[in-house]
Amino acid sequence: MRILYFSTVNWKWIKQRPHFIAEYLSLQNVEVDYLSLTPFGKGIVHKVKKGNLNIIDSYVVPFSLKLKVIEIINIRYIKKVLKHREYDVIVLTAPLQHRYISKSMKENAVLIYECMDNMPFFYIDKLRDRMIKEESITLNQVDAVITSSHQLLLELKRRNPDCCLPATNIPNAVDEATFNKLPQKKVLSEPNLVYIGTISHWLDWETIIFFSEQHPEYSIYLIGPCEYKPDQLSDNIILLGAIPHQEVLDYIYSGNIMLLPFQVNELIKAVDPVKLYEYISLNKPVVSSYWKEIDKFKHNRLKFYSQYQEFERAIIQLSQSNEHTEVNRTFIYDNSWVKRSSEYLEFLKNIIKAKA
Repeated sequence: MRILYFSTVNWKWIKQRPHFIAEYLSLQNVEVDYLSLTPFGKGIVHKVKKGNLNIIDSYVVPFSLKLKVIEIINIRYIKKVLKHREYDVIVLTAPLQHRYISKSMKENAVLIYECMDNMPFFYIDKLRDRMIKEESITLNQVDAVITSSHQLLLELKRRNPDCCLPATNIPNAVDEATFNKLPQKKVLSEPNLVYIGTISHWLDWETIIFFSEQHPEYSIYLIGPCEYKPDQLSDNIILLGAIPHQEVLDYIYSGNIMLLPFQVNELIKAVDPVKLYEYISLNKPVVSSYWKEIDKFKHNRLKFYSQYQEFERAIIQLSQSNEHTEVNRTFIYDNSWVKRSSEYLEFLKNIIKAKA
């Protein structure tokens, strides 16, 4: 089987679901071409081959969403890049990607829409309306749907009530290989709170900043690529930038309390947070915003908040806990990318068989 995995994230971006899905599928005797589009000046593309995994990330001209002519140029270029490639399966992960795939490629492959975010809510106004429309067009072209959360399945059905495609929910997971090594202690000021992930507008900045001002004794470490931050941050809020994935375990191990502080909106309500899997894998105390999708996590050191007083109370309570960090092997085994990719591949095989 040969798969084109059309990702929304560059291969060298902070490691996320698309990287794990592509990598672990390639370890199951499946050839995977991993493609993402990077506007000039927004990063470096990589074209490497790792066993059955072929990274074919490509540069494109920036501002394609603002200027139609640039979008047309990029579409023609990517179609040319893919022209002589043949696939059994093409996985699309965003509403606009169907435009980059030629008609002949679509006719000769099984098409899957993997929805891992409530994509229209990354945008506003006319762009959001366009994404909703393009999402509907995508659903009219693909053979099946995979989502990363139950809420995303509900959202797709709500926006497209006539859609009767085969669909399945394959949640996020843990990279078992990461947790097989012994963690190394990082030098962090204590007591501390640690968040690992993309740093952007969806963080609950109001709560984070107010807590930092009320409790200067705590160091708050925000670790990951920074897309947005407020102009004024307290000295005890420390941005460390992106880290290699192999160091994620070390920072989780070294944190006193892990954070998942999101503003709960239509985008966040559909998220199945990868970081929560990783925090629980080390049995870490966690303070998180609450949304229904994370009811499934049963962890006695996980506390939710919806307002500042609950956040502060949870931090104080967990700070007094005497439980130690330890690797939760059972949780990791039950929620590994190995298992998820096997479910993914089995679903693809069933769709191929049904279409034959």
